[in-house]
Amino acid sequence: MKKILTTIFIFILVNSNSYAGSKWGKGELKLDDFVVEKFIEYIKGGHTQTPYLFAVSKDGWGYNYYYCGSGMNCQGGAEQILEECSRYSKDVECFLFARKRTIKWKNGINPGKGKASKISSKLSDSEIRAKLTELGFLGSSSKSSSSTNTTTSETKKIEKKSNLTKELKELKELFDAGVLTKEEFEKAKKKILN
Repeated sequence: MKKILTTIFIFILVNSNSYAGSKWGKGELKLDDFVVEKFIEYIKGGHTQTPYLFAVSKDGWGYNYYYCGSGMNCQGGAEQILEECSRYSKDVECFLFARKRTIKWKNGINPGKGKASKISSKLSDSEIRAKLTELGFLGSSSKSSSSTNTTTSETKKIEKKSNLTKELKELKELFDAGVLTKEEFEKAKKKILN
C-alpha cells in the first residue's frame, strides 16, 4: 500500500511539473510599459511577499502574478495563474514569464536560467528596464505605449551624449598630437557641439 501511495504521489508531482514546463513562454515578446511597471512591482516584492510566478499574455499587454508568503516553499498554481491571466487579458492566451526572480521566457536572447536571467530586487526601476531591454523584452514594437517611447528616447539621448564625448575626445587627441591647429580644433569642436 505504501508503494502504491508513493507511486501516485510521484505521478501527480511529475504531471504537475510537466504541465508547468509546457506553459513557459517561448518566442518574441515585447512587454507593454504598464506590464513592465507591474513586473517591477512583482520583482521588488515586500517584507512578507516573495515573488512566485508571473504570467504574461502572448501580446505583452496582459499579466498576472502571485506572491508566496515569506519563508514559504510555494508550489503549484501554474494552471490557475494562466487561467486568470487569460481571463483578465480578454481571452488572449497567457504563458508563464518568470518564476521567483528568474525570467524563464525563452526568446532567443534570454537563456531562461542562471545569472543572466535573474533580476535582483535591489536594482532600480531603470536598471530593471535596462535588463529587460538587454534580454529582448523591451524595445521597438508596433504596440509600444508612449512611456516606452519615452524610455527609448532617453536611451537615444544617452547614446548621443556618449558619441559626443567620444568625438570630442578623439578631436582633443588630434589637437594634442599636433595634427590640428588651435583654430581648426575650436572650429571642429563647435561643429560637434552644434
